[in-house]
Amino acid sequence: MDQNIANACMIYENGKTICIDPSLPIFRLIGKRYTMFILGVIGNNNTRKNFNDIVKSIPGASRTIIATRIRELIQAGMIRRCYNKIVSYELTELGYKIRKGIICFLEDLE
Repeated sequence: MDQNIANACMIYENGKTICIDPSLPIFRLIGKRYTMFILGVIGNNNTRKNFNDIVKSIPGASRTIIATRIRELIQAGMIRRCYNKIVSYELTELGYKIRKGIICFLEDLE
């Protein structure tokens, strides 16, 4: 591997070295349209949300794109599908951690 590429994919902070490469698929997903909205809606009030609640909470979003993002978030391990009388969604531990990080980032931008 080219030394410049190896250096570019490392972050050095407070004596720690963190490799960026394993996080790239998560960053790509977070950067997709509506992903952060979905994580926000599902995490609000620590309650499970059904598909219709999620769609209604995101103005202008199509049902198709929300369904696609939900599938991607499930595959990435950020949300899980829950089965009761109706299907609902909740954040996983990873989803909560990522949502918390997004909140910190957004607060710094205010």
